[in-house]
Amino acid sequence: MAERHPSQGAHVRHPDRWGLCGPFMTQLPVSGALLSVVDRHGHRATVRTTDPVAARWDELELELGAGPLHDAMVDSRPQLVPDVAHSAMTPLLASPLARLGVRALFAFPLIMGSATVGVAGLYRNRPGALSAESLSRAIALARSATVPAVQEALRLAESEVDTDERETRPGLRREVHQATGMISAQLDVSTTEAFARLRAYAITTNRSISAVSLDVVARTIDFLDLD
Repeated sequence: MAERHPSQGAHVRHPDRWGLCGPFMTQLPVSGALLSVVDRHGHRATVRTTDPVAARWDELELELGAGPLHDAMVDSRPQLVPDVAHSAMTPLLASPLARLGVRALFAFPLIMGSATVGVAGLYRNRPGALSAESLSRAIALARSATVPAVQEALRLAESEVDTDERETRPGLRREVHQATGMISAQLDVSTTEAFARLRAYAITTNRSISAVSLDVVARTIDFLDLD
């Protein structure tokens, strides 16, 4: 079956709705997209997501420390998962994504010079590999999005985001970084170990890492009491 272009069908797509993700949505056969970059602390931080499903995919990988987005960053190579149901991904990631209707995932590193500075993530609600043409276009779009994504990350870092907006637009996840620092001070451990404990608590309580972080920052959760 020929790969269906997103411009085909009953609904017209408006690129302004998705910001920097617009070109991916209008030029590729995908259902959703996200862009994230590495901030000055070395954390992968979200710049833009097209919808709650893309945002949840990004957050699941942040919580697990594994998945196509993570691998694309580490290996500096595209990660292609044409069928989530028959992939080698951990069930901790594949199962919740499948429940959200995600059937295929594609992640492309954002490379600036010799450094990987971020990742573009694409998902769709039906299985199947990207055609050679779509794969080449996705790589080119990721290349074009690199500098704008970094610029947007810098802009977001300088502005505050309301709590309600964080639920649909993760931004730079200041609350995660702040909570990590607070846990580090509470337990007298490195920030690496503090983040690992934050992530583990989010997984075991079946909550998002952002929600737990907000509670830590608000001092309704003290990891010293949990230790």
